[in-house]
Amino acid sequence: LPHGAGSREIRRFFGTQNCWSRNGCRMVLGAVLRRSTMSIGGTGFNVKKFQSLLATKDVGRTIVYKPNMTSTMDEADKLSKSGCPSGSAVLADSQTHGRGRNNRIWTSASPSNLYVSFILRPKSFDQVININFAAPLAVAMAADSSGGVSDAKVKWPNDVWVGSRKLAGILLNTMASGGTSQLTVNLGIGVNVNQDMSEVKEIAKGEATSLFLENGEKRVEREAFLADLCQHLEDLISLQRNDLMQIYQKYDILLGKEIVVMPNKKEDPSTYYMAKAVEYSKEGYLVVEDCKGGEKKILSAEEVSIRPGDQPRQAK
Repeated sequence: LPHGAGSREIRRFFGTQNCWSRNGCRMVLGAVLRRSTMSIGGTGFNVKKFQSLLATKDVGRTIVYKPNMTSTMDEADKLSKSGCPSGSAVLADSQTHGRGRNNRIWTSASPSNLYVSFILRPKSFDQVININFAAPLAVAMAADSSGGVSDAKVKWPNDVWVGSRKLAGILLNTMASGGTSQLTVNLGIGVNVNQDMSEVKEIAKGEATSLFLENGEKRVEREAFLADLCQHLEDLISLQRNDLMQIYQKYDILLGKEIVVMPNKKEDPSTYYMAKAVEYSKEGYLVVEDCKGGEKKILSAEEVSIRPGDQPRQAK
């Protein structure tokens, strides 16, 4: 909270939701209470356990938690405008209107998964680029260290895959005012953790997976997973770009491969074309080489795929 904030400011910040601050106290409508745990049918996130496992300096040290939200990104958008510290996290067990890139619906009814948004305040646009690379990498590394899945990989620009199936998605919104003096990044992360996926329509097409499915159906402690994710994220963001990219490329699944580029997202298959992923630019873009003619193109946010079923017929 801003220095000297009173009960009115606290109400505007948090409403009736629960916020655990850096010192571990629970704050509700201006009252500082003993920290406690909330649950839904025994499956709610245990904030006390999470904080006991957390070893970061900033990321995750302030956490706003509600069992259900419309979207953690919606809550983060509101909170980020109120002066909360960098690294603040907004967490929910489920979302009624979760969203991914291009306002796609992110299925998020299961309290077995992880739905979290971080509010970060980078000091430069270079750090914004670092966040873009660090976020999916942090998820992949946490999948290994706390999820029992050692083969999670990153797929530019914002996905984490295991094999040909999606494990996690990232959403990044950047706001700037006063040049680079007031940069804010709201970073949304959705990870399929303990869901068996049997009732999720994507699993029938083999497009989605979870840590539970990939690690031999062993339940993953979400509190430990999030604590590890926070640590990896904080460590990765602080790296120099060259060092960060060396790690990123060890987890990358695109470079050197032929991919399908979807210029108009997934709505117009007639625009798809085949290209080879060549490198990442210093701005964070993907450089590809068109398989027809060899022309190099720079992709900023286009959809790309390595699934054989997405290949345009004319390119076969």
